[in-house]
Amino acid sequence: MAEIYQKEINLRDYSKENLMAFYRTMVKIRKFDENLIQLMHEGKVSGFYHSGIGSEGLSAGSIVHNLRDEDYLYYNHRGCNQKIAKGVPLSKLYGDFLGTVEGTTRGLGAGIVHSADVSRGVLGQAGTIGSQFNIAVGTAYSAKFQGTDRVTVCYFGDGAAAREPLHGSLNWAGIYELPIIYICENNEYAISCHTSEMHAVKEHIADWADGYGIPNCVVDGNDVLLMHEVAKEAIERARKGEGPTFIEAKTFRHRGHFEGDPYDYVDPEVVKEWKEKRDPIKNFKKRLLENNICSENDFSKIDEQVDHEIQKAIKTAESAPLPGRERIFEGLFA
Repeated sequence: MAEIYQKEINLRDYSKENLMAFYRTMVKIRKFDENLIQLMHEGKVSGFYHSGIGSEGLSAGSIVHNLRDEDYLYYNHRGCNQKIAKGVPLSKLYGDFLGTVEGTTRGLGAGIVHSADVSRGVLGQAGTIGSQFNIAVGTAYSAKFQGTDRVTVCYFGDGAAAREPLHGSLNWAGIYELPIIYICENNEYAISCHTSEMHAVKEHIADWADGYGIPNCVVDGNDVLLMHEVAKEAIERARKGEGPTFIEAKTFRHRGHFEGDPYDYVDPEVVKEWKEKRDPIKNFKKRLLENNICSENDFSKIDEQVDHEIQKAIKTAESAPLPGRERIFEGLFA
């Protein structure tokens, strides 16, 4: 059975600069999300959007100060969290949703699952849930074959964890001791189905990894520093050639599966509990204030800077043109 990851964390072991980087990243993720939802309400974004509000600590903690640009990252369908933490420019992400040439695909694929930034190791994925598993094994195998210390981090939800490709991927990673870290963002619901309805393992999703000889654990995904430490250990193992790790990160989404989902299948009191008592940004800020690491003024400055950065990114994305008709067949090979 998967162990619960616990570690005594001394805030003084981190520089103030690094702690504020975690806060900045989480705030950037949330404000990006909130502003994108507003653009949808204004009718400027078509299609679906799966909000990542409530799980910012998971992505910020595992990526910031852990991954390099050349490391590979595969995101889940709330993947703006991960892409922002990896450094993908906000204007590029807004461009993807607005369908303009400012986007990472220059207007050819809008939304979360069809964007990529190869320069930062974000290779994208297909629209099929779970499609990233087999591709992630490929980049991990490539890194090992070439003798580099590049790692692959593969994010996915509890719903994707119930799909068959995960098991083929885990088996291959276990056999060849590949430098890959699996991070399961368990927010308890795959659309409206609870994890208890989706998995034969009844205790932890991470228990699946036992069958493939892969070290695994369960962690509070809303504790940004715990998330940072557990990912750091797994990434260091992978860089040293010690093989894969499976991390199940417990979190919860504040909004429905997609914008427009009434979210009426979850007890409102449960959602309220997560928002008021387990919000990753609110709790991290409180922790830094109580330990006299930062002041309210420090946080206000970051909030203002991020607001400015986001408005500038939106303006850049909105002012860019739509792709021309001559590009309609670009990227098609059959």
